[in-house]
Amino acid sequence: MSNDSVSWENVMSTDADQVKTMISSMLTPHKLSLLKASSLQSCIRHANFGQVDVIRLGYGAHVRIQPDDLVDYYLIQIPQYGQATVRCGAEEVESMPGVASVLSPNAEIDMSWQASNEQIMIKVDRLLLEQTAQDMGMDSMVNGVHFPAKFECHRSVSWQLMLRYLVDCARNSLSMQRSPLLVRQIEQLVVTTLLGEHPPVMQSGLNRLRSSILPRHIKQVENYLHEHIDQPINLALLAAQAQVSVRTLQVAFKEHCGVSPMQYLRQLRLERVRADLLTHGDSLECSVADIAMRWGFAHLGRFSAAYKDRFGETPSQSLQRLRQNPV
Repeated sequence: MSNDSVSWENVMSTDADQVKTMISSMLTPHKLSLLKASSLQSCIRHANFGQVDVIRLGYGAHVRIQPDDLVDYYLIQIPQYGQATVRCGAEEVESMPGVASVLSPNAEIDMSWQASNEQIMIKVDRLLLEQTAQDMGMDSMVNGVHFPAKFECHRSVSWQLMLRYLVDCARNSLSMQRSPLLVRQIEQLVVTTLLGEHPPVMQSGLNRLRSSILPRHIKQVENYLHEHIDQPINLALLAAQAQVSVRTLQVAFKEHCGVSPMQYLRQLRLERVRADLLTHGDSLECSVADIAMRWGFAHLGRFSAAYKDRFGETPSQSLQRLRQNPV
Protein backbone atom coordinates (compact mmCIF):
# COMPACT_ATOMS: atom_id res chain seq x y z
CA MET A 1 0.00 0.00 0.00
CA SER A 2 1.47 3.38 -0.99
CA ASN A 3 1.73 6.33 1.38
CA ASP A 4 -1.19 8.19 -0.23
CA SER A 5 -3.47 5.16 -0.64
CA VAL A 6 -5.63 6.24 2.30
CA SER A 7 -6.88 9.82 2.07
CA TRP A 8 -7.71 12.08 5.00
CA GLU A 9 -11.34 11.00 4.59
CA ASN A 10 -12.48 8.47 7.19
CA VAL A 11 -11.86 4.83 6.41
CA MET A 12 -14.04 2.71 8.69
CA SER A 13 -13.51 -0.99 9.40
CA THR A 14 -14.55 -3.67 11.88
CA ASP A 15 -12.12 -6.23 10.41
CA ALA A 16 -9.08 -6.58 12.71
CA ASP A 17 -6.90 -8.17 10.02
CA GLN A 18 -7.71 -5.41 7.54
CA VAL A 19 -6.96 -2.68 10.08
CA LYS A 20 -3.72 -4.36 11.10
CA THR A 21 -2.61 -4.60 7.45
CA MET A 22 -3.44 -0.95 6.77
CA ILE A 23 -1.64 0.38 9.85
CA SER A 24 1.34 -1.91 9.23
CA SER A 25 1.71 -0.46 5.74
CA MET A 26 1.78 3.07 7.15
CA LEU A 27 3.96 2.35 10.18
CA THR A 28 5.45 -1.03 11.03
CA PRO A 29 4.28 -4.65 11.43
CA HIS A 30 2.71 -5.19 14.81
CA LYS A 31 0.61 -7.49 16.96
CA LEU A 32 -2.94 -6.25 17.59
CA SER A 33 -5.00 -7.87 20.35
CA LEU A 34 -8.56 -7.03 21.37
CA LEU A 35 -8.97 -6.83 25.14
CA LYS A 36 -12.09 -7.39 27.18
CA ALA A 37 -15.35 -8.18 25.41
CA SER A 38 -15.13 -5.54 22.70
CA SER A 39 -15.51 -5.39 18.94
CA LEU A 40 -13.41 -3.25 16.62
CA GLN A 41 -14.92 -0.05 15.21
CA SER A 42 -11.85 1.60 13.76
CA CYS A 43 -11.55 4.97 12.08
CA ILE A 44 -8.43 5.76 10.05
CA ARG A 45 -7.21 8.88 8.26
CA HIS A 46 -3.83 9.35 6.61
CA ALA A 47 -1.89 12.01 4.74
CA ASN A 48 1.71 11.99 3.53
CA PHE A 49 4.03 14.97 3.22
CA GLY A 50 7.33 13.60 1.99
CA GLN A 51 9.24 12.42 5.06
CA VAL A 52 6.36 13.19 7.43
CA ASP A 53 3.11 11.23 7.70
CA VAL A 54 0.00 12.27 9.63
CA ILE A 55 -2.37 9.55 10.80
CA ARG A 56 -5.53 9.89 12.85
CA LEU A 57 -6.53 6.59 14.38
CA GLY A 58 -9.12 5.25 16.76
CA TYR A 59 -9.81 1.55 17.23
CA GLY A 60 -13.17 1.94 18.96
CA ALA A 61 -12.17 -0.95 21.21
CA HIS A 62 -9.81 -1.67 24.06
CA VAL A 63 -6.70 -2.99 22.30
CA ARG A 64 -3.11 -3.95 22.99
CA ILE A 65 -0.53 -2.99 20.34
CA GLN A 66 2.96 -4.49 20.22
CA PRO A 67 4.90 -3.05 17.28
CA ASP A 68 8.12 -4.35 15.81
CA ASP A 69 11.09 -2.02 16.34
CA LEU A 70 10.79 1.46 14.86
CA VAL A 71 14.00 1.32 12.85
CA ASP A 72 13.78 4.22 10.43
CA TYR A 73 11.36 6.70 12.00
CA TYR A 74 10.19 8.47 15.14
CA LEU A 75 6.52 8.50 16.13
CA ILE A 76 4.69 11.19 18.08
CA GLN A 77 1.29 10.09 19.42
CA ILE A 78 -1.12 12.83 20.54
CA PRO A 79 -4.41 11.64 22.12
CA GLN A 80 -7.47 13.68 21.17
CA TYR A 81 -9.84 11.62 23.31
CA GLY A 82 -9.51 8.89 25.91
CA GLN A 83 -6.42 7.35 27.43
CA ALA A 84 -3.58 5.00 26.53
CA THR A 85 -0.74 3.39 28.46
CA VAL A 86 2.46 3.50 26.44
CA ARG A 87 5.67 1.72 27.38
CA CYS A 88 8.75 2.70 25.38
CA GLY A 89 11.87 0.94 26.60
CA ALA A 90 12.13 1.55 30.35
CA GLU A 91 9.68 4.50 30.30
CA GLU A 92 5.93 4.29 30.77
CA VAL A 93 3.52 7.09 29.92
CA GLU A 94 -0.13 7.45 30.92
CA SER A 95 -1.15 9.30 27.79
CA MET A 96 -4.27 11.45 27.48
CA PRO A 97 -5.27 14.76 25.84
CA GLY A 98 -2.40 17.11 26.59
CA VAL A 99 0.07 14.33 27.35
CA ALA A 100 1.60 12.84 24.21
CA SER A 101 4.13 10.04 23.80
CA VAL A 102 7.25 10.14 21.63
CA LEU A 103 8.57 6.78 20.47
CA SER A 104 12.24 6.55 19.52
CA PRO A 105 13.73 3.91 17.20
CA ASN A 106 14.92 0.54 18.46
CA ALA A 107 13.06 0.73 21.78
CA GLU A 108 10.73 -2.09 22.82
CA ILE A 109 7.17 -0.74 22.65
CA ASP A 110 4.00 -2.06 24.25
CA MET A 111 0.76 -0.05 24.29
CA SER A 112 -2.77 -0.40 25.61
CA TRP A 113 -5.39 1.92 24.08
CA GLN A 114 -8.77 2.36 25.77
CA ALA A 115 -11.86 2.02 23.59
CA SER A 116 -12.47 5.78 23.62
CA ASN A 117 -8.87 6.60 22.71
CA GLU A 118 -8.30 8.42 19.41
CA GLN A 119 -4.88 9.77 18.50
CA ILE A 120 -3.17 11.92 15.93
CA MET A 121 0.16 10.30 15.10
CA ILE A 122 3.05 12.02 13.37
CA LYS A 123 5.62 9.77 11.74
CA VAL A 124 8.97 11.49 11.09
CA ASP A 125 11.77 10.03 9.02
CA ARG A 126 14.74 9.18 11.23
CA LEU A 127 17.40 10.53 8.90
CA LEU A 128 15.55 13.84 8.47
CA LEU A 129 15.17 14.32 12.22
CA GLU A 130 18.71 13.32 13.15
CA GLN A 131 20.24 15.47 10.41
CA THR A 132 18.14 18.46 11.52
CA ALA A 133 19.17 17.88 15.14
CA GLN A 134 22.80 17.91 14.06
CA ASP A 135 22.25 21.10 12.05
CA MET A 136 20.72 22.69 15.17
CA GLY A 137 23.85 21.82 17.16
CA MET A 138 22.30 18.98 19.14
CA ASP A 139 24.56 16.07 20.01
CA SER A 140 23.29 12.55 19.38
CA MET A 141 24.05 9.51 21.48
CA VAL A 142 25.76 6.43 20.10
CA ASN A 143 22.36 4.96 19.18
CA GLY A 144 21.00 8.20 17.73
CA VAL A 145 18.64 10.89 19.01
CA HIS A 146 16.56 9.74 21.97
CA PHE A 147 13.52 11.63 23.25
CA PRO A 148 11.91 11.41 26.67
CA ALA A 149 8.80 9.31 26.04
CA LYS A 150 6.47 11.68 27.92
CA PHE A 151 5.67 14.95 26.12
CA GLU A 152 3.38 17.40 27.93
CA CYS A 153 2.40 19.05 24.67
CA HIS A 154 -0.41 21.12 26.22
CA ARG A 155 2.27 23.34 27.76
CA SER A 156 3.62 24.42 24.35
CA VAL A 157 1.71 27.04 22.36
CA SER A 158 4.12 26.59 19.44
CA TRP A 159 3.37 22.86 19.29
CA GLN A 160 -0.38 23.43 19.41
CA LEU A 161 -0.22 25.97 16.58
CA MET A 162 1.97 23.66 14.49
CA LEU A 163 -0.40 20.72 15.05
CA ARG A 164 -3.45 22.75 13.98
CA TYR A 165 -1.66 23.82 10.83
CA LEU A 166 -0.53 20.26 10.11
CA VAL A 167 -4.07 18.91 10.45
CA ASP A 168 -5.34 21.66 8.15
CA CYS A 169 -2.69 20.62 5.63
CA ALA A 170 -3.78 16.99 6.00
CA ARG A 171 -7.37 17.92 5.24
CA ASN A 172 -6.13 19.50 2.01
CA SER A 173 -3.33 17.03 1.38
CA LEU A 174 -4.10 16.35 -2.28
CA SER A 175 -3.53 19.99 -3.23
CA MET A 176 -0.63 20.48 -0.78
CA GLN A 177 1.26 17.49 -2.20
CA ARG A 178 1.43 19.17 -5.61
CA SER A 179 3.99 21.65 -4.26
CA PRO A 180 7.38 20.13 -3.34
CA LEU A 181 8.29 23.44 -1.68
CA LEU A 182 5.28 23.29 0.64
CA VAL A 183 6.00 19.67 1.46
CA ARG A 184 9.59 20.54 2.37
CA GLN A 185 8.38 23.42 4.56
CA ILE A 186 5.95 21.11 6.36
CA GLU A 187 8.75 18.61 7.01
CA GLN A 188 11.00 21.27 8.50
CA LEU A 189 8.22 22.86 10.55
CA VAL A 190 7.32 19.56 12.21
CA VAL A 191 10.90 18.54 12.96
CA THR A 192 12.16 21.89 14.22
CA THR A 193 9.07 22.38 16.40
CA LEU A 194 9.51 18.94 17.96
CA LEU A 195 13.22 19.49 18.60
CA GLY A 196 12.59 22.96 20.01
CA GLU A 197 9.61 22.15 22.21
CA HIS A 198 10.56 18.62 23.32
CA PRO A 199 14.37 18.48 23.25
CA PRO A 200 16.04 15.07 23.07
CA VAL A 201 18.43 13.81 25.71
CA MET A 202 21.70 15.57 24.96
CA GLN A 203 24.98 13.69 24.75
CA SER A 204 26.91 16.34 26.69
CA GLY A 205 24.39 16.33 29.54
CA LEU A 206 24.35 12.54 29.51
CA ASN A 207 28.14 12.46 29.66
CA ARG A 208 28.21 14.80 32.63
CA LEU A 209 25.72 12.61 34.45
CA ARG A 210 27.43 9.34 33.55
CA SER A 211 30.94 10.58 34.33
CA SER A 212 29.95 10.94 37.96
CA ILE A 213 28.51 7.45 38.26
CA LEU A 214 30.51 5.28 35.86
CA PRO A 215 33.05 2.96 37.49
CA ARG A 216 36.63 3.95 36.82
CA HIS A 217 37.39 0.88 34.70
CA ILE A 218 34.40 1.54 32.43
CA LYS A 219 35.53 5.13 31.84
CA GLN A 220 39.01 3.86 31.08
CA VAL A 221 37.68 1.50 28.42
CA GLU A 222 35.45 4.17 26.86
CA ASN A 223 38.41 6.55 26.59
CA TYR A 224 40.59 3.83 25.13
CA LEU A 225 37.99 2.97 22.49
CA HIS A 226 37.68 6.57 21.37
CA GLU A 227 41.45 7.08 21.24
CA HIS A 228 42.28 3.79 19.47
CA ILE A 229 39.21 3.34 17.28
CA ASP A 230 41.33 2.81 14.14
CA GLN A 231 43.44 0.07 15.71
CA PRO A 232 42.83 -3.68 16.23
CA ILE A 233 40.89 -4.18 19.47
CA ASN A 234 39.59 -7.27 21.23
CA LEU A 235 37.97 -8.03 24.57
CA ALA A 236 41.15 -9.39 26.14
CA LEU A 237 42.96 -6.14 25.34
CA LEU A 238 40.13 -4.04 26.83
CA ALA A 239 39.99 -6.18 29.97
CA ALA A 240 43.74 -5.72 30.39
CA GLN A 241 43.33 -1.95 30.04
CA ALA A 242 40.62 -2.00 32.72
CA GLN A 243 42.54 -4.48 34.91
CA VAL A 244 39.48 -6.69 35.30
CA SER A 245 38.39 -10.04 33.87
CA VAL A 246 36.68 -10.24 30.49
CA ARG A 247 33.49 -11.42 32.18
CA THR A 248 33.51 -8.55 34.69
CA LEU A 249 34.07 -6.03 31.91
CA GLN A 250 31.23 -7.39 29.78
CA VAL A 251 28.73 -7.43 32.64
CA ALA A 252 29.68 -3.95 33.86
CA PHE A 253 29.66 -2.43 30.38
CA LYS A 254 26.25 -3.89 29.62
CA GLU A 255 24.90 -2.61 32.95
CA HIS A 256 26.22 0.95 32.64
CA CYS A 257 26.26 1.50 28.86
CA GLY A 258 23.47 -0.77 27.67
CA VAL A 259 25.70 -2.59 25.16
CA SER A 260 28.80 -4.78 25.22
CA PRO A 261 32.24 -3.19 24.72
CA MET A 262 32.52 -4.57 21.18
CA GLN A 263 29.01 -3.38 20.29
CA TYR A 264 29.96 0.05 21.58
CA LEU A 265 33.06 -0.02 19.38
CA ARG A 266 31.02 -1.07 16.35
CA GLN A 267 28.65 1.88 16.85
CA LEU A 268 31.59 4.27 17.08
CA ARG A 269 33.04 2.89 13.86
CA LEU A 270 29.67 3.12 12.09
CA GLU A 271 29.61 6.79 13.05
CA ARG A 272 33.06 7.22 11.49
CA VAL A 273 31.91 5.44 8.30
CA ARG A 274 28.94 7.76 8.02
CA ALA A 275 31.07 10.83 8.61
CA ASP A 276 33.46 9.73 5.84
CA LEU A 277 30.60 8.97 3.45
CA LEU A 278 29.01 12.37 3.98
CA THR A 279 32.36 14.18 3.85
CA HIS A 280 34.21 12.37 1.05
CA GLY A 281 31.44 10.37 -0.60
CA ASP A 282 31.07 12.78 -3.51
CA SER A 283 34.49 11.77 -4.80
CA LEU A 284 34.18 9.37 -7.74
CA GLU A 285 37.23 7.55 -6.42
CA CYS A 286 35.50 6.79 -3.13
CA SER A 287 33.44 3.64 -2.65
CA VAL A 288 31.37 2.27 0.21
CA ALA A 289 33.58 -0.82 0.33
CA ASP A 290 36.74 1.29 0.68
CA ILE A 291 35.32 3.28 3.59
CA ALA A 292 33.87 0.20 5.29
CA MET A 293 37.20 -1.63 5.06
CA ARG A 294 39.01 1.43 6.41
CA TRP A 295 36.98 1.13 9.62
CA GLY A 296 37.30 -2.62 9.98
CA PHE A 297 34.09 -3.88 8.36
CA ALA A 298 35.20 -6.80 6.20
CA HIS A 299 31.82 -8.47 5.65
CA LEU A 300 29.93 -5.94 3.52
CA GLY A 301 26.54 -7.65 3.86
CA ARG A 302 26.57 -7.53 7.66
CA PHE A 303 28.04 -4.03 7.57
CA SER A 304 25.26 -2.75 5.31
CA ALA A 305 22.59 -4.30 7.56
CA ALA A 306 24.13 -2.74 10.69
CA TYR A 307 24.42 0.63 8.96
CA LYS A 308 20.78 0.59 7.87
CA ASP A 309 19.67 -0.43 11.36
CA ARG A 310 21.55 2.52 12.84
CA PHE A 311 20.81 5.24 10.26
CA GLY A 312 17.61 4.12 8.52
CA GLU A 313 19.17 3.82 5.06
CA THR A 314 21.86 1.75 3.38
CA PRO A 315 25.39 3.13 2.81
CA SER A 316 24.73 3.21 -0.93
CA GLN A 317 21.57 5.25 -0.35
CA SER A 318 23.55 7.72 1.76
CA LEU A 319 26.12 8.01 -1.02
CA GLN A 320 23.48 8.40 -3.72
CA ARG A 321 21.61 11.04 -1.71
CA LEU A 322 24.82 13.02 -1.19
CA ARG A 323 25.72 12.94 -4.87
CA GLN A 324 22.21 14.02 -5.85
CA ASN A 325 22.18 16.83 -3.27
CA PRO A 326 25.81 17.96 -2.79
CA VAL A 327 26.45 20.30 0.09
